[in-house]
Amino acid sequence: MSPASPPIRAILFDFGHTLVDFRRTQEALHAAYQQIRDRIEAVAYMEVPELLDLVERVAGGVDGLVEASYREGRLQELDQAALLRESLAGIGFDLPDDVIEHIVLLDHSAYSNSLTVEPEVLDTLERLRREGYRMGLVSNLTLRPDLARADLERLGLARYLSASVFSSEIGIRKPDPRIFREALGRVGAPPGEAVFVGDRLYDDISGAQAVGMRAVQTRQFRQEEDPRIHPDAVIDHIRELPDALAGLRG
Repeated sequence: MSPASPPIRAILFDFGHTLVDFRRTQEALHAAYQQIRDRIEAVAYMEVPELLDLVERVAGGVDGLVEASYREGRLQELDQAALLRESLAGIGFDLPDDVIEHIVLLDHSAYSNSLTVEPEVLDTLERLRREGYRMGLVSNLTLRPDLARADLERLGLARYLSASVFSSEIGIRKPDPRIFREALGRVGAPPGEAVFVGDRLYDDISGAQAVGMRAVQTRQFRQEEDPRIHPDAVIDHIRELPDALAGLRG
């Protein structure tokens, strides 16, 4: 007879394409870039006719660097503000800290305005809270953690989370075990008593299992397949999570 599994006391969630959907639209990006252009022109005390095109190229180049680092499997997180500062300096705009800060805020708005959370997600989190689970969040995110936490508040998610850990604040990404352990420490649960819920098989599922957590793959927004990785449970929508947890307890 196999030994009983330890009780589940905590749940850690991925953020994007797990609790929220996000698709940065061209309209949102263009609006942010126009505001960035206006801010740079204001500090430069001059109009630069081609500046909007330059700003779009710089921001696109920064996004490309971030995407490439993920494709290459790098676990060290990048500094978005430093990338923007260096890229703008490369086209002749060596800007003071307060202007870089404003540009980071404007750039974040294109991401923030694209986030959506379904009412059923909030309903499920409310049910899990009533059932006594401690909940937290672990996200790979190059964007500033304080701005991301403001998004959590605005979307109504923060009230359910006793801890949130972003790769941009500790400098390392999933599946590095340190980011999972940091989150487990913040929610106050050992790995064996925690479940991770995420959409990415390598970053989320295998990363969580490697530190001793059970892991649930959600296919609500992304349907990954990898015969080498075996989630402890698979759900098609976050509303199925309470039943999946009951199955893991059993």
